[in-house]
Amino acid sequence: MPLHNLILNGTFDSGAAHWTGNDIEASYNQSSYISGGSGNRVAELDGHRGQTTVMQQTFSVDNPITTQLTFDVALRTASNSNAGIEGFEVEILDDAGNVVSSMTVLPTTNSFNQVSLDITFPAAGDYTLRFTEIGPNDSLGAIIDNVEMMVCFCAGTLIETAQGQRRIEDLRPGDMIVTARGLRPLRWMGRRPLSRQHLAQNPKLRPVRIGRGALGGGLPQQPLYVSRQHRMLVRSRIAERMFGEAEVFVAAARLLDHPDVSLCDAEQPVIYFHMLFDAHEVVYANGAPSESFLVTERSLSAVTPEARAEITYLFPELAAMGGVLPPPARPIPQNARQKKFIARALKNQRALLEPSTVTQIAV
Repeated sequence: MPLHNLILNGTFDSGAAHWTGNDIEASYNQSSYISGGSGNRVAELDGHRGQTTVMQQTFSVDNPITTQLTFDVALRTASNSNAGIEGFEVEILDDAGNVVSSMTVLPTTNSFNQVSLDITFPAAGDYTLRFTEIGPNDSLGAIIDNVEMMVCFCAGTLIETAQGQRRIEDLRPGDMIVTARGLRPLRWMGRRPLSRQHLAQNPKLRPVRIGRGALGGGLPQQPLYVSRQHRMLVRSRIAERMFGEAEVFVAAARLLDHPDVSLCDAEQPVIYFHMLFDAHEVVYANGAPSESFLVTERSLSAVTPEARAEITYLFPELAAMGGVLPPPARPIPQNARQKKFIARALKNQRALLEPSTVTQIAV
């Protein structure tokens, strides 16, 4: 998945390059601080006795986004007597100096462990990552390596709008979105960040990669990343024979038998976005027809309590429907039938998205 590290020289291979502050020590390898350590360059958060080490770096984000800061930390061998009291404060500051997120790290072992901090950037702008030494000021401190703050550019899925294709993370309620039924106003926009730990603990949360042109007709126009249960529209004569409808929705997980569709690894965090309209809609993601957020008991259980409350507030009729939820924009066959459809299409070498005899996009 295409990702970008907002932090420069987080491995300290170039010493203290790109870092500013006070009393920065980033010229030595792990082996200088830990018995049996590697030759990787690291930084110590207690450079010299009598000085407070501050190490920071300023970076920019292009839009509001939730991501995760990760880094590896260990206690140097000579500071074992200070285990649990020697460490540092981690802060993310906005350009006015306000703390956006923070944590205290007090390592207790001489082996590296990964630490993570979830961060929500409320707006585009400049932010600063700052490490500040705490504990005994004796030049024997904690050491860090592999500082990363990854932004998932697959969150940059392009959605067809009245203004042309726009990145999904830039959309806001009220924006006019191209659907199969014409332009429709976006009512709610949700996002759900998942850390590497979440993905490793629950592989079913890992995204599915739909390769360029995998559906047929050159669609999607570029690789598309969606959750396993997110549905793509398929259109074919096989579907019409099986379901009585040429167009149906198929979950991305059912597409995994396709040679150009695969399950992503859990090495990087991911952010899922949800688009909700007054009705379930067919929208266009990287050019490919897909679904908007379909309100069901299962989908509501997949979002945060805050998101559920917001959806209920925006759509009070949902609470009054007594469990009768809005219908889908296209039929959704049972999972076993979806899987059988994919197998038949692949066996017969038929595209999953055959040309339509009807114009699908009306603006």
